[in-house]
Amino acid sequence: MMYALDVVHNHHNAINTQNERMYLDSVKFPFTYQNYNGVSITIQNEEDYRENYQMPWDIIKDTEPNWTYTELDEIVEIARSASSVVYKYLGRRINKSGNTDIIIQAIWIAVYTKSEWGIQFRHNLGTPA
Repeated sequence: MMYALDVVHNHHNAINTQNERMYLDSVKFPFTYQNYNGVSITIQNEEDYRENYQMPWDIIKDTEPNWTYTELDEIVEIARSASSVVYKYLGRRINKSGNTDIIIQAIWIAVYTKSEWGIQFRHNLGTPA
């Protein structure tokens, strides 16, 4: 059985490996992504994602062309219920030279429906203050 923290790691690893199937399997629809600059999108299902939205690694590479992967530094559980867990995510975007380009923080929410966990909400908070 997969648990909430397992799906967080799967989601993170899918983005790093740019594995679309693993990524979509880690998402719970409808899925909402919100960025620190106010952009917010809600994606209804897998088909909607594939047809209308970029995968996260493509979005990262648009703004950080030297990105190779994101190092997961910390996952902290903030709140929990029977059907959802809120995590604070802290990571470093690593460039082609192996150096940290930026430090990012985010809120990821895993939810449990239809007998499985998935990431249903991600809010990129940007760099820590």
